Amino acid sequence: MRKPFRQAGAFLMARALLVVGILMAMLIIPVYLKKERDDRELAVHQTELAMSRSPASAAAQAASATLAEGAAASMPRPLGHGLTYAVVGDGKAPADVARLACSGEPAPLDQPHQGVCNPTQGDTSCRTVLPVLCVRTASSPLPSGLDANADRATNGGTLGATQPVMGAVMESQAMASARCETELGAGWRVAGMHDGPQGSGDGSLQGLRGPGLTGYTRYWVHSPAPKANCWDQGG
Repeated sequence: MRKPFRQAGAFLMARALLVVGILMAMLIIPVYLKKERDDRELAVHQTELAMSRSPASAAAQAASATLAEGAAASMPRPLGHGLTYAVVGDGKAPADVARLACSGEPAPLDQPHQGVCNPTQGDTSCRTVLPVLCVRTASSPLPSGLDANADRATNGGTLGATQPVMGAVMESQAMASARCETELGAGWRVAGMHDGPQGSGDGSLQGLRGPGLTGYTRYWVHSPAPKANCWDQGG
């Protein structure tokens, strides 16, 4: 009678050991697989870190930064407003003298300040096509009949103008001056409201009448304000 009991006990013991073995495998195998996955991820991370520190990667990063800067530079600038002057026809100056001012006619329509030009924000849309007012400074004698004491806006030079151009085309003050020099000759540059002597009050410009000052129109003029020119950001 004891032999069957012994066989049954041995069978139960073997079965219990098998169950314990299966349970141990179910615990150990996931831990092993997780360790393998963590080791692989660590190896990949170390490889990427080494590549990021290599000269080739630095060059690639620099090239990527250059491309990003180029993309930003290629974005169109916002079109704003530019400063303009017009001829003042008050009849006080001789025929060979031209006087232009903020208050000249015609008056600006897009963004005027108190009905005249806007030296701080620009007054005319940069989509507008107007001549560029140019100046060639010189120590020229005043024309006969013009009293310097009566009008302190005389700059002693010559004022002229280019062919009309859309304000947005001029991307810098230097480009505007280059247009003056190309069309009128050496020594010409874009005129600015600061070209009149101190004490002129309204920032008006006066000088010998040069080429291009014809027609009833306004002229692009440079302003020292940071947002009053078509080439300024948001000007």
